[in-house]
Amino acid sequence: MSPVRRRLPPEQRAEQVLDAAVRVFSRAGFHDASMDAVAEAAGVSKPMVYTHGGGSKDELLRRCIRREADRLLRSVSGAAADVPAGTDGAEDRLRRGLRAFFATLTTHRDGWSVLYRQARTGTVADEVQDARARIVDRVAELLTAEFGAPGAPGARSVTAPVAAALVGAAEGLADWSASGGTQDPDELAAMALALLWPGLDRLRSAG
Repeated sequence: MSPVRRRLPPEQRAEQVLDAAVRVFSRAGFHDASMDAVAEAAGVSKPMVYTHGGGSKDELLRRCIRREADRLLRSVSGAAADVPAGTDGAEDRLRRGLRAFFATLTTHRDGWSVLYRQARTGTVADEVQDARARIVDRVAELLTAEFGAPGAPGARSVTAPVAAALVGAAEGLADWSASGGTQDPDELAAMALALLWPGLDRLRSAG
């Protein structure tokens, strides 16, 4: 007698399908992954994968990319907001934000692979670029407070390139970590902070 499949709310079923799709895309690669494999990994029928995954493999990957980017944004934003008020906490905010970035990526390795390794080219490359742009934009917003009044003329012209450099450096370290480097988010954050903070502090002082 086959086991009875538990009926889940649509939101939970969609998350179940996305979880499975991220694992399959990460390990097989987008082109070699199949909807059958996603269905098997999720423990659901193939039609259910199409129903909760957007109707196609391309759209399913797009949804995976969006979710992993959103997870990263929430993690970094939340960590940066945790610095106690009333202190000059710029360095601590950067450290916490970097640690959250690395903790998310080391905890969700398959998500990192999908977001940064599996989909850089092809039909969903634009989705990856959009996800990365949203991350850089959010970091630029967090940095703006460190460079003076958020509404000051030209503030974004200063923080945008700095944010792109910060994110690029963090991505490079995360990629090194995924290729056999340390998995410890505290160690990774310390490396990034040692590299990035002196330059950022100098830019703040100059501003």
